[in-house]
Amino acid sequence: MDTLIALCSLLLLLLSQNAAILGQLDSTRGGGSGISSNSGIGSLPPATPPPPPLSLQPSTPSIMHFVNESFIIFCQTVQKDIDTKWRDPRGQTRENTKGRVHIEKKTTGLLALVFEHIALEDRGNWTCEVNGNRNGNRNVNVEREFLASFELLVNQKISFGKTEQVQSVREGRDAMVNCFVEGMPAPEVSWLYNGEYINTVNSTKHNRLSNGLYIRNVSQADAGEYTCRAMRITPTFSDSDQITILLRIQHKPHWFFNETLPVQYAYVGGAVNLSCDAMGEPPPSFTWLHDNKGLLGFNHRIFVADYGATLQLQMRNSSQFGDYKCKVANPLGILERVIKLRPGPKPSQPGRFQLKKLYTNGFELDIQTPWMKNVSDEMQIYGYRVAYMSNAEFKFSAGNWSYAKQRDFSFHGGKHFIIPHLETNTTYLMRAASRNLAGLSDWSPVKMFTTAAGCSWSPWLYPAYGIILALIWT
Repeated sequence: MDTLIALCSLLLLLLSQNAAILGQLDSTRGGGSGISSNSGIGSLPPATPPPPPLSLQPSTPSIMHFVNESFIIFCQTVQKDIDTKWRDPRGQTRENTKGRVHIEKKTTGLLALVFEHIALEDRGNWTCEVNGNRNGNRNVNVEREFLASFELLVNQKISFGKTEQVQSVREGRDAMVNCFVEGMPAPEVSWLYNGEYINTVNSTKHNRLSNGLYIRNVSQADAGEYTCRAMRITPTFSDSDQITILLRIQHKPHWFFNETLPVQYAYVGGAVNLSCDAMGEPPPSFTWLHDNKGLLGFNHRIFVADYGATLQLQMRNSSQFGDYKCKVANPLGILERVIKLRPGPKPSQPGRFQLKKLYTNGFELDIQTPWMKNVSDEMQIYGYRVAYMSNAEFKFSAGNWSYAKQRDFSFHGGKHFIIPHLETNTTYLMRAASRNLAGLSDWSPVKMFTTAAGCSWSPWLYPAYGIILALIWT
């Protein structure tokens, strides 16, 4: 029994010595605290200093900006003897101090990341890194890397890139109305035609594509204004924009004014206008020929518009009569029209030109021309032209009647020759000429009439009111 007790005591002594040795080893590995990991006895030594703290200003995990906006963010640490640097979303270190995106060393421990103009390529996580150690000694082998990062969210405002506001497509074909919408996040696009919404869902005519509106079998009825409207709604913002596109349908020329007479008249010494009006897309060219030859001399002028050309002839001699051909052409087709210009009698000058009735804001004129002898009924006088301007306008233009206002009258409208919308108590100079199919007569002598200074009114000057009063009186 005594031997057993002695063996147990010896075993306890050996275990105690091994525990002391292990405790010393743990103390050495654990930084010299002298307390084993299994020991809960004794006070804790001072804690290891924390790593250098980092902060971002502004301090937010994500920041949203639009393309081309500017932005600056600071990386700050309390220690002065450590390195700081910025890494872009691709992991590349930013070291440049100039450029669209660059760094600026403001003060000790403060490093700025500057975006002069934000681009879509800048979106992603930007990281500020600090390399240091607990003692601030660079020769220490063990270093710790500390990070602070933020996510840059980049939005792009809605724009329409190189979208053309006038587009043309050929009649009878399928066509695309191009609209290149740009924006981040991508907006939702809808279409309007002449202000009316286009339903592209299950439509056999229209189909909405990413780069425009697809139209099947276009015709002239599809020409007009198409509005490309972009809209988006996000948790942080909403916006919209639109662009209007004029769609022209390319087609061969066709006549759009069919009242041009195939036979017209003029007289030597007079003037005549021959008109040729046709539609086409692209706008057609207009060419005039006289008896299948090009026009020669200086006795003509051609006034060209997008969809018409007027040939003005000063009739100097009888050789100018004949057939005048108008050729209308664009890449899709050609039209031709012949107008036969024949000699006609010169109309007689008005035999009477005088004031019939006076108003504060107009005149009623008495104009008459004697019946032309040895002239067919077709070539008789059918109306008048009155030219007029105020005395002040006459003096300002130095008597040049090309600046005068004109008003044409036809016997079909009755023989009431009213000049309305004049100034009160104002003197006007007036002259008149007769009209028949061959042109204008010589002008009458100039007359001077002065509007009334008092208050007078004529139903002829304002026919709508005259009708109302006639209904009241009856």
